[in-house]
Amino acid sequence: MLIDLPKDTRDGKAVVCVLGLGRVGLPLGIVLARSGLRVIGVDVDEPRVSTIAAGSMPFYYPVMEDWLKEVLAKGLFTATDRSRESIEQSDIIIITVGTPTGIQYQLDYSQLHLAMQEVVQADLRNKALIMRSTAVPGTMVNMALPLLKMRCGLRPGVDFALAACPERILEGRAHIELYELPEIVGGIDDLSSTIAEELFRKINAKKVILKTSPTGAELAKLFTNIYRYVNFALANEFAIWAERYGEDAHEIIRIANEGYSRSNIPRPGFAGGPCLGKDGFLLDNNTTFSSIISVAWKLNEAIPQHIVTSLMDELGPLYGRRIAVLGLAFKANSDDVRLSPSVKLVETLRAYGAEVLVHDPHIKGTSSLENVLRDPEVVILATNHSAFKDLAATIDRSGCRIIYDVWGGFEPNEFARAQYRRFGRAK
Repeated sequence: MLIDLPKDTRDGKAVVCVLGLGRVGLPLGIVLARSGLRVIGVDVDEPRVSTIAAGSMPFYYPVMEDWLKEVLAKGLFTATDRSRESIEQSDIIIITVGTPTGIQYQLDYSQLHLAMQEVVQADLRNKALIMRSTAVPGTMVNMALPLLKMRCGLRPGVDFALAACPERILEGRAHIELYELPEIVGGIDDLSSTIAEELFRKINAKKVILKTSPTGAELAKLFTNIYRYVNFALANEFAIWAERYGEDAHEIIRIANEGYSRSNIPRPGFAGGPCLGKDGFLLDNNTTFSSIISVAWKLNEAIPQHIVTSLMDELGPLYGRRIAVLGLAFKANSDDVRLSPSVKLVETLRAYGAEVLVHDPHIKGTSSLENVLRDPEVVILATNHSAFKDLAATIDRSGCRIIYDVWGGFEPNEFARAQYRRFGRAK
């Protein structure tokens, strides 16, 4: 009976199916398995499934890889590409597939529709479906719920449970934040919310549960990411103003924030990635009036070109110049290049004819550090990986003319030979 599912979940008897073993679904499945639940992870990518089943993460995440080996050895986690069979065997199904935007930033729900088609072909009686994927507000009530009613012939809240529980984990910190962050739960009814609550309380019995409507949950996720993205855009605009006034934005922001509780300006730098770089469009594309989201996007997306223009102002044409770029991922200590401003920077430099060599310690196929630092004219710190923290002396000895620091990871006095340039800092 559906009414028994909260207790079965609390007692560790419920079987969980996670549809989508990407950077959201796989860490969630592993953590749920470590919490004592039997988890079946499903993905349509067979090589990915094979990699996971062998105990390796398909992306860079050392801590989670250790945990994966642990839950596989205990038989609490299984990876498979058999979605329908896995759904039938489970009590709770969590959809964690990607909801990217296309080339023109239009909504791409192809993965979500595929997952939902698999779900509705199974018998959902006495099961709970949890939507974890980022979605346009109203997706659950306007798409998922009507589809389930039409195709399954079951009564929502009576025969099956349904809740929106969007993820808000910072990439690379799921091993911490899945335990610590409050969970937003938007059930279609009280029972649906209770089932979701018990599921996440298996991870941490003291976890804060914030209940709202399904659409409220979808909005809360977007508000969270958009708020951060707009603030990063504002910091980047401050950086450009500081340059024009002959000042250093990093230092100004530091003194503006220090001891002043009403100011928490972030550091300037690249802002992008598969969430921050696109989530605003899930709202912005649904309106005809001017939006601060689109202005923020334009500003953040312009920073790579701003850097290239700054280099051209100093060096003249970049055609044929050897430029070393350190970091390709969109954030520190990640191997994720989706919607990465660093990738856009590299493409822009190459468009101007520069000879660009890229090194990223977490991304296969990039050049070695030794190779990119072999007599470059310019070195650009594009991603603030920890591995780059102590490279100032090595860069200075490379013979480069300019070191351009996007993130403020270095200090001017660390360079005796090269000219130090920093985004947000005048010459």
